Parts: sequence; C-alpha cells; structure tokens
Amino acid sequence: MRIRVLGGGFYGSHIAYMLLQDGHDVELHEISDRLFSGASGNIPARLHCGSHYPRSKLTRDACKNHYREFMNVYGFLTRHVPINLYCIALYDSLIDFGTYRQILENDIEFITVVDTDEFGLQNVEGAILTGERHIIVDEARDFFLSILQSNVKFNTSSEVYDDGNSFDLTVDCTFCARDEKDIDRFELCLTVLLEGPTDKAVTIMDGPFPSLYPWDETNGICSLTSALWTPIAKFDKWSSAKGYQNKIPRSMVDNRCKRMIDQMSFFYPNIEEYRVLENRLAIRAMPRSACDARLVDVFMQMPMREYKTIRIRAGKSDAIFHAARAVREIVDSI
Repeated sequence: MRIRVLGGGFYGSHIAYMLLQDGHDVELHEISDRLFSGASGNIPARLHCGSHYPRSKLTRDACKNHYREFMNVYGFLTRHVPINLYCIALYDSLIDFGTYRQILENDIEFITVVDTDEFGLQNVEGAILTGERHIIVDEARDFFLSILQSNVKFNTSSEVYDDGNSFDLTVDCTFCARDEKDIDRFELCLTVLLEGPTDKAVTIMDGPFPSLYPWDETNGICSLTSALWTPIAKFDKWSSAKGYQNKIPRSMVDNRCKRMIDQMSFFYPNIEEYRVLENRLAIRAMPRSACDARLVDVFMQMPMREYKTIRIRAGKSDAIFHAARAVREIVDSI
C-alpha cells in the first residue's frame, strides 16, 4: 500500500518506520526543513512513570505500560534523571502531600524525602524521589533521519490533502493541525532552555506550577516550563495559533521567561544559577480534561472512500506504540 504520513515528530517518524518495516511504500511529509521541528522537539520529552498525573489513573496506567515498551525499542535514545523530585506546593496546590503519596503508593515506586531543605527546596509541603528517564531530542532526530532520509519530503505543506489520489492512505500525525475533532484548544507554548546542572529535575505539583527538567546532559542544558506561564495563548484552530506564533512580540516571550524563573525561584532558589540560552515555541492540541488525562486517540475519517485519512491525537511520547498498533490494525483491515 502507498501511504503518506504527515508530520515528522515522534509519532509520525515512528509510524512511518513501522509501516516501512511492514513492507508499505511510505512517504513522510514534514512542513519544515527538519524532523522534530514542532512539539516533539520543543517541549520536554520525559518518559513518565505516572508521578505527574495523580488525578488520572488511566494516564498513570498508560504511562507505566508504554514506558516498558518504549525502553525496549528506543531506550538508547534516553537518559536517566539522577535526582528526580516531585514536590507538592505548600500553597495553592490542587492536592495535598498526604493524598498525593496515598494515590501513588500502590502504583509507583518512590522514596519520600525526609528533609526537603537538603535538596534546596522551599515552600513545599513535601516531596518524593522517583525514577524517570527522558528522551534526548537531538539524538532521536538524528536516528530517525538516518533510517527515513530517503522517505522524507521536507517543506511540504500540511494543507494539501492529496494531489490526484496518488496515495492509498494518509496518516495525519500533525498534532491535529488539520482537524479539530475532539480538541478543546490549541495552545501556543513556551519552553525555556537553560544552561546549568542537569543532574536534578524539580517538578512542583499540582496546579499552575513550574518544572525544571534535563534536556541535554552532554551540552549542560535543562528545560524550564510552567503550567501557568508556558501556555502563551489559546486558540480554536491550529492555523490561528501558528499565525500568532509568527508575529508574537519578543518582549512578551522574554517577559514570560523571566516570570517562569521567578516562579521556580520561589520553590528552588538554585534556579538563579542557570543561564538562559534560548526560548522555544510550539503548538500543542489539548483535549478537554479536568483531570489532565493525556491519552492517545486514533480516528478514522469517514467516509473512508472520500477521505482515506487516519488522524492521531497525540498523547505522551511513549504512547507511540499504542498509536502505531491502532494504525496497523486499520491498515490491515483495508
């Protein structure tokens, strides 16, 4: 079967790779001039074990199941986070520390931090240490380019569905850039890259709080995000978010960067030792979920004869295998 995959992020690259292995004729179309140019390359790529989602058991279970599968195949693209702290804020949190521990204790292995001051923390009710890994974005990009190079067409507009029915099927992995079905909003998001120690991750839970996370240990880079300051603006359509991204004032981005650092400094003063390297912008499609559910949705556009398109609403990076299996089942049924 001749199949076109749209979007050269983690989902599109993995699914294109899988379909090639299955013997299909595959073209991967990427709107920019490189892989991982969107959310996959500009948002922290942590392999969650579930600690980040105390209000969504479905997401915790999915993270645990997908984690093992991801590590078996792409573990060489990841690194361990030596000190990985999840902290409950003393004020304004959606959950208290006792409840947080109670939720996780039957799901996830962790160690309760006895003295939060020992880790340079302040204004937190409590904290846990838990194992976690993250994806090295540049290494993932280089790996997929090495195996897909002859199958990738860069600078290809995602607005074009199919010229002359030259493909039997399209798999849309553009983070819903072409289809708003079941999407609550498109968020233009800011990630700040910092130069500094990469042996410690500090995530403040649960609410409008910041997270410091390793990005690239080789080059001494961490990422800083914030549930309050990372979403710059919200839109009904991807095209509107993209249009705003292209004209957003630099002063606004710099101001949000400063506010993120100030916010993290309230909980982890050592953030002041880090140096800002650059700001990254990306658009993410968010489902409606008060409990922060982050599950994958694979949707076959109907009628099949007219559209011939499978659309994927991405979840966490480790859920690529779940999405790929759903795509394979549909392809095999055609």
